[in-house]
Amino acid sequence: MSENTIDPNELTSPGTVHDPELERRRAEQAAVREAESRQSNETKFEQLRREEEGERSEAAHIVGDVPAPRDES
Repeated sequence: MSENTIDPNELTSPGTVHDPELERRRAEQAAVREAESRQSNETKFEQLRREEEGERSEAAHIVGDVPAPRDES
């Protein structure tokens, strides 16, 4: 096998391998992710919307800083 070849026997998915330690670690990691997501009342959609509003506001300030065109006549 070459270095870049993936051995399907090395891949695992939940429930496909009977390895209590692996399943415990996966459950622990999932619990940590769940706890982190519950720490915020803000949904992912609300977070993205807030970030986009900040970017629009910043862009508006930059555009507002552009001086008016000079009268060349």
